[in-house]
Amino acid sequence: MLRATLKSLLSRKLRLVLSGFAIILGVMFVASAFVLTDSLGGRFERLFQTVNENVAVQVQATDAAEEAAAEGEQPLLTEADLQALRQVDGVNAVVGDASAEGVTPFRARDGKALPGTGVPRLGIGLGEDDFVADGLLQVAEGRAPTSDNEVALTRFTAEQSGHAIGDRIKVYVQSRYAASEYTVTGILEYAGGRPSLAGETMVAFTVPEAQRLFYDRTGAFGAAQLEAAPGVSEETLKERVAQVVPAGFEAKTGTEIAEEQASEFKQLLTFVNWFFLGFALIALLVGMFLIFNTFNILIAQRSRELALLRALGASWRQVTGNVLIEALVVGVLASTLGLLAGIGVAAGLQSLAGTVGISLPAGGLTVSVTAVVASYLVGVLMTVVAALIPAIRASGVPPIAAMRDVVRPDKSMRGLTITGAVVTGLGVALLVVGLLGVDGLTAVALGGGVLLAIVGVALLSPALTAPIAGTVGRLVSWGTASGLGRRNALRNPRRTAVTAAALMIGVTLVSTVSVIGASLRATVDDLVENQLGAEVLVVTNTTSLPTGRDGFDPARLAEIEQFPGVTDAVAYHFVVLTVDGKANQLVSATDLSVAPAMFALDRKAGDLSPGGADEAIVDENTAEANGWQVGSTVRVAMAKGGDRSYRIAGIYESRLTVGLILAESQVAYFAGPLAAQGFISVSESADVPAIVQRTEQLMADYPLVTVGDRSTYADQQNALVNQLLAIFYVLLALAVVVAFLGIVNTLVLSTFERTRELGLLRAVGMNRRQIRRMVRVESLLIAVFGCLLGIALGVALGLTASAALRDQDVLSVVTLPYAQLVGFVVAAALAGIAAAWWPSWRASRLNVLDAIAYE
Repeated sequence: MLRATLKSLLSRKLRLVLSGFAIILGVMFVASAFVLTDSLGGRFERLFQTVNENVAVQVQATDAAEEAAAEGEQPLLTEADLQALRQVDGVNAVVGDASAEGVTPFRARDGKALPGTGVPRLGIGLGEDDFVADGLLQVAEGRAPTSDNEVALTRFTAEQSGHAIGDRIKVYVQSRYAASEYTVTGILEYAGGRPSLAGETMVAFTVPEAQRLFYDRTGAFGAAQLEAAPGVSEETLKERVAQVVPAGFEAKTGTEIAEEQASEFKQLLTFVNWFFLGFALIALLVGMFLIFNTFNILIAQRSRELALLRALGASWRQVTGNVLIEALVVGVLASTLGLLAGIGVAAGLQSLAGTVGISLPAGGLTVSVTAVVASYLVGVLMTVVAALIPAIRASGVPPIAAMRDVVRPDKSMRGLTITGAVVTGLGVALLVVGLLGVDGLTAVALGGGVLLAIVGVALLSPALTAPIAGTVGRLVSWGTASGLGRRNALRNPRRTAVTAAALMIGVTLVSTVSVIGASLRATVDDLVENQLGAEVLVVTNTTSLPTGRDGFDPARLAEIEQFPGVTDAVAYHFVVLTVDGKANQLVSATDLSVAPAMFALDRKAGDLSPGGADEAIVDENTAEANGWQVGSTVRVAMAKGGDRSYRIAGIYESRLTVGLILAESQVAYFAGPLAAQGFISVSESADVPAIVQRTEQLMADYPLVTVGDRSTYADQQNALVNQLLAIFYVLLALAVVVAFLGIVNTLVLSTFERTRELGLLRAVGMNRRQIRRMVRVESLLIAVFGCLLGIALGVALGLTASAALRDQDVLSVVTLPYAQLVGFVVAAALAGIAAAWWPSWRASRLNVLDAIAYE
């Protein structure tokens, strides 16, 4: 039986190529995700080991102190603390660390800040006896800074900003009121002559200047690195140092620090890995439909062969095993090729990073055991599972079929249709439960509802083939050849439905995302155009928690208020603080006298423009969640000055802002004085473009700040939505490609199955062009049928999700992207025609006599 299986497999290798190719693509995605994240993890792990190579022990703030620093003062070490550390037995040297992120250099050619969201912008204080920096950084040209108006740049920073030794460079440090200028005195390189470690920029100040910029005082350090005396181990020194560290700080070995830094980065990579694996599994799920259909068709074509094996004594178990072994071989070969392709893709992406200006730490390619095992496990398991039902069906071929042609009648679709209706109904019920927000069941209900809805519609699709594909077929059926193509698509509803269902899954997900994206864009447009009371906006773009240290000097708005045509310029500050004992609560501060009109605040109770410094207003949902009413007193744990009490003067409803809003004078108690946003209202006759231009010039010192009018702001927000949608489209494209491979595969196998029929059609006068048209129409109907099913289901799921988001006040407008949905249908039709190119060409080139004689 094994020899017979292998011979059968080799005789039909061409027919299994496309189904194997689907598994190759899916496994390639899985392998590349694992290999890429493992390789990046290894590179950064070695980077962190290099950075901490000369550090025996580091004294740093505890996690609790760091969390408290987000709402208050940063814990710092003093010179006295460093002196105490120097007295510890076994300490050879101690260096205080004065460093920070958010240090942005400006370009020489145009005076603008270096672009790049997410790129580390580092600043350090460079001392004379810094053994840590000495082991990592060298002065390649010039000298280190010695006065407070001097800086040194890493070579990568100098190249990016276009500065050389002797130039004046503008540098902005987050939490400062404005950028400052310095003279470049030196160019730094990392050990081994590297211009950067991982694409970061770095500006080195003198230690006193770094302390003034980062901590607003000299003699302070964020951490300290210790060098051990000869013969003293890291662990021993750590135990000794732990006895003298001040409150809020802890001692860790250099090895522990490197491992923690690598672990944090790998946690991020793990999220990225699972994100990509989710899309890989979608593609593999679509591939399972292809495998299932392939083996189903092959079983139908091999009925006499399988029956002959049964007649010769093969048991049903042996026949089932025969098919599963074929699937196993296909799965192993496809997984091997997919693994190799995935390794190649990961290597290519790493090489591509360098060509587009992304600097990665030194390192090679890491192919872990996990990547290999996952690739084979996923590829082989999904292939075998997809072939299981066809294998069981193969064992049911009666031995009598070997003696003569036996036409097995199609099974009734009543049971399948009823099952599909029940599963779809259960999916809808779960979606309703999820939308009702039943405690503890929302996420599970929504996820299960989506899954059951997709499965249910897939089960219903054979019953929908005739009404949907048949109707579409009548629209494109002109002439005999087109009519035969339509009938071919309808003659086997199960086969057509399975092929279309693979495409349906991808289109469903794409349509769902498109509906949500369209609703998000419409909501942004509605909020900006109809509810915002400002024409010009100043916005700080940051991904960190707001503290008042990021933004711009609100005094700049007073200057803007003097521009011709400007009627009001309002600063908006917001931070995350602890309110009434609840952490991570959004607290804002602005001019309450103009806030109701500027932010479209709808008064629900009380006064929305109170005049007292100890009065606040709050949105309706927050008030309800905390049991607050007008007159209630709330306590806010301020970063400066401790707890402060405020009386709720009014309750509002708004789609533009939420949370507790205080008077602008209360910014004095925030961690920083900078405004996060600015809202500028103008007169009807104002020259808005001129105001925007002058405001941009005034805000040029702040690299995180952007200025624009309403339409520009809406475009910026919608651009983020479009970028997110583009990521989903690209990742889901693999599933759609696999689905179209399924159409090609089905048509190729159908061509083999209908060889005699095609020969007879040619014999009675159908020419090659008509044969090609017949196959193209069949392919077009399958593609459009799958696309229409996907759009219908995707729109339903998208509207459901959008309705849920509207109930949560995330969306204010729910809409459909009609042009985009029509575009999907057109694209599916064109892709269906393209998918038929090779099958139709092959069908038209068959030898008439050979085809008629084909068994």
